[in-house]
Amino acid sequence: MQWFKYKAFDAAGAVQRGKIQALSTADADNRLSMRGLEPIACSRSFLDYLSVNRSPVSRRQLIDFTFHLQQMVEAGVPLIDALKEYRDTAGQQYMRNVVADLVTRVESGSSLSAACAWQSAVFKSMYTSMLEAGEKSGTLVEVLTDLLALLKWQDETLASLRKVLIYPAFVCVVLCAVIGFVMAWLVPSLTSFIAAAGVVLPWHTEWLIAVSGAITRFWHVGLLVVFVAVFFVGLGISQSQKLALQWHRLLLALPLIGQVLYKIKLARFCRCSALMYASGINLIDTLKHGEALVDNRWLAQAISSVRERIVAGDSISAAFRDNTEMPELLSRLLHIGESTGALDRAFQQTSYFYDRDSREAIERLEQFIGPALIMLVGGLMMWVVISVIGPIYDLVFSMQGTL
Repeated sequence: MQWFKYKAFDAAGAVQRGKIQALSTADADNRLSMRGLEPIACSRSFLDYLSVNRSPVSRRQLIDFTFHLQQMVEAGVPLIDALKEYRDTAGQQYMRNVVADLVTRVESGSSLSAACAWQSAVFKSMYTSMLEAGEKSGTLVEVLTDLLALLKWQDETLASLRKVLIYPAFVCVVLCAVIGFVMAWLVPSLTSFIAAAGVVLPWHTEWLIAVSGAITRFWHVGLLVVFVAVFFVGLGISQSQKLALQWHRLLLALPLIGQVLYKIKLARFCRCSALMYASGINLIDTLKHGEALVDNRWLAQAISSVRERIVAGDSISAAFRDNTEMPELLSRLLHIGESTGALDRAFQQTSYFYDRDSREAIERLEQFIGPALIMLVGGLMMWVVISVIGPIYDLVFSMQGTL
């Protein structure tokens, strides 16, 4: 799926502008027509290649919608009435428009899952597939309950990770400001005084002066280089499959944070797989959805390889065991689940272990980051103090000896 900018006429003849997610320009035109819009222009802009393709609806809004739907359907309220009530009471205008589109399609005879599939920017394939399985099996309430629990779990996990990363991000901003002040104003002022006194400078002071001079003279060039590098790396990742694959592999190989991301993504894959398989979705389709759920092309490639081996006739546990990117714990538990016919429980159990491991890893990371940043700031200030104050003391002592 890609994002397209469009300009179109609505039923009243007014010009509407916005973005839509589609497979191609023709698909985007078709989707606009289904919304009652007459396309005028539809294309991808150059800057859109760098977009992250985030959903225009936050996870919390999706949780609120799913909770509302689950409560109303469980209480026996007709689905169309539940959708209309949410359409009239939703706080965000975009979500109101999305639900209004769902109401129109359901009233026209479409199922809820098929209507949600048209809003692929909001409802991912896993969400719509589970809804479809619930509709076919008559367990829509149970599926909505599982989806609600899954979305809450994802929100809590990401909130924990953001909580850990906010502190180092804030410290890094403050550190950059301090470094800029020290290198651009303090060090040049003090070193000019030391140089004028004719003091022989030690090597670490000369290094500090060199670094200060480079930052003072070329800071704008450095910012430009960083901006251009980020721009073209982002463009390359969005356009090159190989580059994106290696980038996602690098993210999982990062020290400290890489293992945390790996465990979180595995826990998400196993938890979602357990819910989808339990709701009646076959294993092949479950794994296919899992490729998108991990949100990492390197892991997605590993899951795709496992799926292809299972389609070719290999056992489930053997396919996972022979893939080096898949952990041994997963293949061992799946072997038990395959033998007992309880694959959903095996996925659920694996999700429990990796969810627990990811939370413990996040706590360890939080405990490590604080002291590491303190040592970094302390080391920097010690370098400045020794390099600047040391020669001043030598100058003062030499003057006292002369007197």
